[in-house]
Amino acid sequence: MDIVPSHVYLSQDDQITLFGSGYAMTVAGNLSCMGQYVCGETVEIFGRLKRGIRLHVLGPNWEHSFAELSLTDASYIGFDLDVNRSGDISDAKPCRIVGPAGEIELDNGVISPMPHLLCSPKEAEDLHLSNGSIVSAEILLENPKTIDKVIVRVHPTYKLRLELSTDYARDLWITHTAHARIIE
Repeated sequence: MDIVPSHVYLSQDDQITLFGSGYAMTVAGNLSCMGQYVCGETVEIFGRLKRGIRLHVLGPNWEHSFAELSLTDASYIGFDLDVNRSGDISDAKPCRIVGPAGEIELDNGVISPMPHLLCSPKEAEDLHLSNGSIVSAEILLENPKTIDKVIVRVHPTYKLRLELSTDYARDLWITHTAHARIIE
């Protein structure tokens, strides 16, 4: 299980607008999904209020730019969000993102992701799971905690990992990486 802070994904075109043509993003660390990483660079995201928050960019580039915020971070900059499936920006809220070389306005730019269980096709098959299904997970701590409505996401680059936003972790008093088990 991983606790995932708020972050931003950028398209190639938006990255050029925000950081300038020819700018090479730096890799600050690898994520559990093969080929995905945290960039050393940050951008500032603004909602309806005049204050913003600074977030790390995750790579590589995506088809569309968007931010995944905890509900607390979203509220701080003026959003009232429901949780969505990670990466589903069909109901995303508009925002403005500012980088060192420019800024962009996104019509569908901010979501708050529901907890998700990432797994490879083989892991999904072994666990009798399918992409998009909803499960519950028990966090195996001294006092076990249960999380309902965990969406399963299957992709060849994923390896088995439960991801929670900082809000879910805080609400359940989870302060560090822990093991979890799937509840049918």
